[in-house]
Parts: sequence; structure tokens; C-alpha cells
Amino acid sequence: MPLQAAAASAIPISGAQANVLTGMFEWWNEAIQHPDGFTEAGFARWFTDDARLVINGKLSAQGIPALTAHFRRIQARTDSVRIVLPFRDGFVSADGRRIFTYHFIRSLSPNGPVCMRAMGYADLRDGRIATIHLTRAEEPVGPEGDPACRA
Repeated sequence: MPLQAAAASAIPISGAQANVLTGMFEWWNEAIQHPDGFTEAGFARWFTDDARLVINGKLSAQGIPALTAHFRRIQARTDSVRIVLPFRDGFVSADGRRIFTYHFIRSLSPNGPVCMRAMGYADLRDGRIATIHLTRAEEPVGPEGDPACRA
């Protein structure tokens, strides 16, 4: 479907499909705060068994065990991470199987604060996330950056 047709037939990010992605990120924001928060059972609630995470065109993890290990590594090397909710913008495809988002990710590591802009989509299958495909770029933290990066 051409992009113009997809945008014209899209609906705002709300409803059951959006709740899957928003709910997962709410869970994620809570889970990362606890040493034992990222479990395979937790990821299996939100993701298909063969789910893929693609960041900036590179496969970062595929499958529940790999997703769990990926996010545990992030947890181990940061002091905190938060997906800023609600999303800055987003919409659901007309068929309800793809959720597009534009959002921010704030983190604090031993090297200081980092903020990232993230744009991408999640593909849904049987009510769970089959793919998250994001493009991310760092955003300045402080007065010169977006207000989402100042909290």
C-alpha cells in the first residue's frame, strides 16, 4: 500500500491494538526498575515466540530468550531507562496489524543522561507483538533539546 494511502486510511493510536504496544511499554518501564523484572514469562505476555527487535536496520534480538537477554544487558549497563509515554505521535494501520510510533527514550548511565528520538512500528500477530522496528537518534539533553528530554 502506498504511504499516502496508508496514512489516509490510518486511525489514531488508540483501541485494543494500541493497548498492546502501550501496555508493553508500561510493563517495560516498570520491569527495568527491578533486578529480576525482565523474565521470559514477562516478554511472552507481550511478544510472539519468534518476535524480532530491529534497531536502525540491524536485528538486535529474535525470540523470547534473546529479547530477555538483550534487555537484561541494557539494564545492567544503565542506572535507569524510561520510554516516555504517552507517545509523541502514532497511528494504527487501517487493518489494525501495524502500530506506528514516534516517541522518546530517556536513560541515565555512568556517562550521564542520554535521550533518544525513536520512530518506527510494531507488527501484531494474534494479539501480540511480532516485530518492533525502530530508527533511533540521540537528542540533546537540556535546554537545546526537546522538552521530552528534560525530565
